[in-house]
Amino acid sequence: MQFSYPQLSLGILASILIAGCAHSPSTSQTDREAYLQQFIGQSSQLIDQTLDLKRLGYQQVSGPELSAQQLSYAVQRPITIPLPVAQFPAAGTGTVPIPVSVSPAGGYDVKLQCKITFLLKDNIATAVRTTGRTC
Repeated sequence: MQFSYPQLSLGILASILIAGCAHSPSTSQTDREAYLQQFIGQSSQLIDQTLDLKRLGYQQVSGPELSAQQLSYAVQRPITIPLPVAQFPAAGTGTVPIPVSVSPAGGYDVKLQCKITFLLKDNIATAVRTTGRTC
């Protein structure tokens, strides 16, 4: 059975996406939510001093944004999606060249972004909201 280049490319892309989704972050969503919830009832100054985004697997994109109603953090989670090596079973064992920037770890580097927002009333956090698929 022979495959055309578009079919192989689509198959490789699907494999990359599936592999990327299969990797779970080091901290579960439940653990991240529980960690963020502990800051409810705290002042924005205390949150800013003690919030450890690295503990959640995040890197801060920019400084926190503070207003009378909210304290927000733009964060990203860097992940590496491993690249599968495709084979041509009918044509022998040859690998398919993939024109992608590969990290030293042998995968495709992606930085997924999201926003963490603490809602404030009188400078005290009343709730926390996250937006973005990686939060």
